[in-house]
Amino acid sequence: MRVAAIALFVVAACARTLPPDPTTAALYRDLERQVTVGGAAGWSIDRLEIEGLLSDALGSVCRVDPLARRSLATWLDEQIAANGGPLERAYRERGKRMSRVKLLVKLHRVRMLLEEADRSAAHDCPFWVEIQEPFRGRQISDGRWQLTLGGGGKAMLVHGSDRTDFWAGGAGRLLVGKVLDARSALYAGLELGATAAFPKDELGNRGNLVLGLDLVAPLVYRHTLTNAYWEVEAGWLGRTNEEDLERIDHGAHLGVSIGGRALRTRFFFPGAALGISWERTFTAPGGADVTTLKIGARVAFDVDL
Repeated sequence: MRVAAIALFVVAACARTLPPDPTTAALYRDLERQVTVGGAAGWSIDRLEIEGLLSDALGSVCRVDPLARRSLATWLDEQIAANGGPLERAYRERGKRMSRVKLLVKLHRVRMLLEEADRSAAHDCPFWVEIQEPFRGRQISDGRWQLTLGGGGKAMLVHGSDRTDFWAGGAGRLLVGKVLDARSALYAGLELGATAAFPKDELGNRGNLVLGLDLVAPLVYRHTLTNAYWEVEAGWLGRTNEEDLERIDHGAHLGVSIGGRALRTRFFFPGAALGISWERTFTAPGGADVTTLKIGARVAFDVDL
């Protein structure tokens, strides 16, 4: 019973409080992403920061009915009060420590951004931008099919035949998947990688440059926070090199990565990720299996379909 109670407490602590109406919730999450991205770069003067975010905010607010905007404003006022606001009073009561009013800071900034965007909407919203009901969000991808592209460099630690070596290379990937809800997404696709190495011989001397190709077919699970995410993946691995291109060694691939996604730029979301993967290549009978540890960074682009 004690374990169950602890588990329920953790789940409750991690749960997000969102408006009950889907349109209002989507608008809130759009504005939440905007203020948290802005805050990550450093937040100085409220008025200037809000002005800098106004264009992106209007991209969402202009698509939401004014009644839904007012509903969100009311909800935000309720949440601010429920969490001890207004912000300035809570800040003073809690020892003037910003770390103790993090949630209130976010709610306060979202409220300011909503108010300014709503005020500007009447004369700044383009005539070709129409109200959407329900509004699904422009800075979130819930329920959408998605194409994700990425590429970057990797450093590799390779072990086989009782020898360990260092390789270098890069890879590009193309994945297609579905964003299931506010947190979860599944993708599948292909990653093509190139390797370059000066392999050692049995005496430990390095030979000529050998180029290789890796092909991975991963299944990827992504768990999204507000602007950051983590991924776990597993899949088939095929490996060959220029010395014998007709030979493909099969293997297994496991990986984890952490990344971040910026705000929408035109039709895509730019981002970046840092990842580590473990791979095992199973060679033909009589040969030695090869284990590879890869660490790398990649840029990524998500496109909602």
